[in-house]
Amino acid sequence: MSKQKKGVRQNQRFRDEAKNRCEIKTKTRVRTMKKQETVHSNVSCGTVSARRSLASCLVFAAASVAASGALAQAKVSNVSVNPYGQLNYGLLFGDTGDGSEHFIVDNDNSASRVGARLSGDLNDTGLTIGAHLELEYQQNPSNAVSLNERSISGEFNERHLNVFVSGGFGKLSLGQGDGAANGNIERDLSGTLLVSWTNPALVGGGLEFLEESSATRVRLISAMSDQDFESRYSRLRYDLPSIGGIQPAVSQGIKGEDDVTEVGARFSGELGGKIIGAVGFSTRDVGGQADRFQTLGGSVSWLHDSGINLTGAYSTTSDDNPANPDADFYLGKLGYKSGQHAFDVHYAVTEDRLQQGDSAETIGVGYVFQPIKWFDTYAGVNRHSLDRPGADFEDITTVLVGGRLKF
Repeated sequence: MSKQKKGVRQNQRFRDEAKNRCEIKTKTRVRTMKKQETVHSNVSCGTVSARRSLASCLVFAAASVAASGALAQAKVSNVSVNPYGQLNYGLLFGDTGDGSEHFIVDNDNSASRVGARLSGDLNDTGLTIGAHLELEYQQNPSNAVSLNERSISGEFNERHLNVFVSGGFGKLSLGQGDGAANGNIERDLSGTLLVSWTNPALVGGGLEFLEESSATRVRLISAMSDQDFESRYSRLRYDLPSIGGIQPAVSQGIKGEDDVTEVGARFSGELGGKIIGAVGFSTRDVGGQADRFQTLGGSVSWLHDSGINLTGAYSTTSDDNPANPDADFYLGKLGYKSGQHAFDVHYAVTEDRLQQGDSAETIGVGYVFQPIKWFDTYAGVNRHSLDRPGADFEDITTVLVGGRLKF
């Protein structure tokens, strides 16, 4: 055989081997791609309902991050996404020593908001995981408008932005939300909180007491407050299982630049009707001479079967600075609730909030009518006064009429 023919055959053999190797790689790549497509199909969130599928994927993803082992492989059932919202607007009339004015306001007793609750059960674990998102949007907040600022641009503020896991051990929440004691000064069965909130300064808080001889002005919201702990902030909260009708909770978090710790407990029961109550304690590390700002207090509300109801609340605040007096808040409310109607008469006082000897008082009435489940209309009148040694402040009167639409 000639050298030329031999070389041609060798070249052909090399080409055939290269072609075979290419075909093997191609088939392997196709099998790999098909396998990947199969795996992707197996973990797909489904197409029956886009929102339900997305929610299921989010819940499952959260569980995979938070858990390990068997929990990471658990299936999710009973997935729910519950959006909600409300608009709450009213006409506010305010009379002060500087004059009178009317305002169109967002009622800060229960501000306009939108939100959603997401949850799902981890099968065979006894656990539920989920998230809570709620944003507040207020234009002309009723606690901020004043004679000098009747219109305030609206903006979104986060109220809740947290994830949670719950089960037989209780409930563990992480993120922006209520501290363990938030709302424990404001337990109320009167049905009139929409217009007669525990904190009277949430309506007309930007209006000012005037001491004419010295031209001294004090904002209502500065002198009057129910001092309801630290409200909402970024925290880790643990709600323990209920013990004989008592629901204890504890939280640790950060508000601004300060560390906050709260403990609280709520209870409910029957006593010739229904009775609810709560107590709480919070401490905030503010630093400096004040060091720690502490709040202690609680509330109780009783609704008799006849519709007559009584509500009381108390709180006290203190810090380590001798120049800052301890401040106390008291509230008493008598109400009557019948069907779609609720009425109350209330009295509140905050002492020594701005300076020693101050006494800010509120006396008022409120009425709420709920013709249908998703709509309330209301009206209320409050008379506010500020007593200070050596001063004579003009009173403030507020009248609020409005409605709240839920969706």
